[in-house]
Amino acid sequence: MTRDEAQDAWEEIVDKGFSDYQKLTREQRVWFNVEPLTTDGLWDHYVNHGADKNADTILDLEYLNFNSIADQLREFNKTYFPNGVPEGPDARQDEFDKFDEDELEDYIEEMDDKFWELSDDLENALMKHINNTGIGK
Repeated sequence: MTRDEAQDAWEEIVDKGFSDYQKLTREQRVWFNVEPLTTDGLWDHYVNHGADKNADTILDLEYLNFNSIADQLREFNKTYFPNGVPEGPDARQDEFDKFDEDELEDYIEEMDDKFWELSDDLENALMKHINNTGIGK
């Protein structure tokens, strides 16, 4: 199954994920949390709503055996959110505003460069997960 063929199933999972996240199965949750990373990267995870489920995203990356990416998120959290990842993009932006903009941008660029080196492999693993579990049908 291709991503295009799974589009209808993806839209249903997105609807469920935003309306009642707890009702996602583990397999659906992995897709819901990891898919945005494969298309938009790690920085986008933090500036949009993805980081609202940051802890689950880390677990889901590990579930797909992408511990190195999970560790990138952990390291970012430790550096910029030592008291926990704030809920909502605005709250996270308030925390980012406390740091030197140039240093933050350099860190983000380095983080995203490392991520994009692995993104094709992550996307392939996610598609394998979708196909093996049948959640894309």
